[in-house]
Amino acid sequence: MVIYLKKIRIVAILLILIFSVQSFAFAAPRIPVYKVGSVLFFLDKSSGTITGFAGDPKDLTIPTTLGGYKVVSIGTGAFSGSNTLNTLCIPEGISTVSANAFANCPNLKSVEIASTVSYIGSRAFAGCSSLTNVILKGTPWTIEPDAFQDSSWINSTSSEFVILGDTLFKYNGTAENVVVPDGIRSIASGAFAYNTIIKSVSLPDGLQEVGANAFVHCYFLSDIRIPASLSHIGAGAFDDTAWMNSRNDEFNIVNGILIAYNGSSPNPEIPDGVTAIGAGAFMANDKLLSVHLPQSVVYIDSMAFGGCKSFLQINIPKTVEWIDEYAFAGCEKLTIYGRYGAYSQSYADYMEMPFSTEVYVKCNGEKVHFDTAVPIIRDDRTYLPLRSLMELMGFTVEWDAETGNVTCTKDDRIAIITPAGEITVDGVLSPDLAPPINIKGSNLVPARVIAEAVDAFVNWNNSTRTVEIFY
Repeated sequence: MVIYLKKIRIVAILLILIFSVQSFAFAAPRIPVYKVGSVLFFLDKSSGTITGFAGDPKDLTIPTTLGGYKVVSIGTGAFSGSNTLNTLCIPEGISTVSANAFANCPNLKSVEIASTVSYIGSRAFAGCSSLTNVILKGTPWTIEPDAFQDSSWINSTSSEFVILGDTLFKYNGTAENVVVPDGIRSIASGAFAYNTIIKSVSLPDGLQEVGANAFVHCYFLSDIRIPASLSHIGAGAFDDTAWMNSRNDEFNIVNGILIAYNGSSPNPEIPDGVTAIGAGAFMANDKLLSVHLPQSVVYIDSMAFGGCKSFLQINIPKTVEWIDEYAFAGCEKLTIYGRYGAYSQSYADYMEMPFSTEVYVKCNGEKVHFDTAVPIIRDDRTYLPLRSLMELMGFTVEWDAETGNVTCTKDDRIAIITPAGEITVDGVLSPDLAPPINIKGSNLVPARVIAEAVDAFVNWNNSTRTVEIFY
């Protein structure tokens, strides 16, 4: 009997172990790992992307197939920080080298990149302090301007123009008047930085991008030929140049890109025709409260409004197709206004930022802001916070906790608004109702109904999406 019980107990334990292992297998599916030589490669089979590795690779050729799956991409940070990697071959068939893919590999000396590679991402080889030999067999569509930042390949090359593919990474010349060679589509971050000799530069037709700080502190650079093809300008690209310092307009615009705001208004309205808010255009502007963007704007670049600590609201028209992840970094009080279902809402949701329909308010011609709640449009009505609206028109406001009524007094005029939205002014019941809606603890009411009940005039400016109140 004892032996029988022991057998039952052993079987039970085995069953528990089996089910535990099975449960673990289902709860934590295996990461696809494939071994080539002494190196283990982690692969996202659905995209053909190598996402990481294990081992001590020295002379590495990226495999084009793993376990029968085609490899087409090297993922973000996949080989970053490898201390053993010495030479690297990216063979035909690979199309993408993602951001930071080989960053900070201190012993990497030589890289050969196949003609099929069409994209080399941000800081892909940055910080490779021993990298002195780069062989590019084709011309990628895009090499991010900081792809080789702080690598010794850039610093050790003595050519006047350090060029890889169609990207100019560094200028080593001593000329006062520089003509950038034809065929260059991108100028890398810091390529001309701190050059105190250069006085003029001619940028070639076809140039698309000037990276961050590309000409920063070129103090005597006073003349720059800008081609019509230039569509992206990085943060601080022309800072502390004579050319930039001479541009004192309120809005410093280049090829439709607002690269700097020089004005003092806390509520600037961007001119129509601006297609992009450039990187760092409003950065660290502590006075900024609101910005109105025209329908011509298509994108908002990195740190465009970074560090604007007082920034409360921005309208983003439906024309905007792309906003950098760091466009509003540090804007803790900001609410994004946009159209429901538009890109602006998707962006706000992804970044977990407050979002509302795009509405501005002016009272007697002056733009105003509400601290308690943001205006919204619902069922073709514009709703404003009740207390703020009445105080804006000069009324004092009291709330009766027992009845829920709000009593608003101005001189000898008394207006009472009930929880149901009934409005009584000096004892006369208004025929219109203003039923409130509650948003995050604040009661918002139809602006026009309330304002007109106390003889204020309300207008809706559709071109600027502004409620205009006059009293």
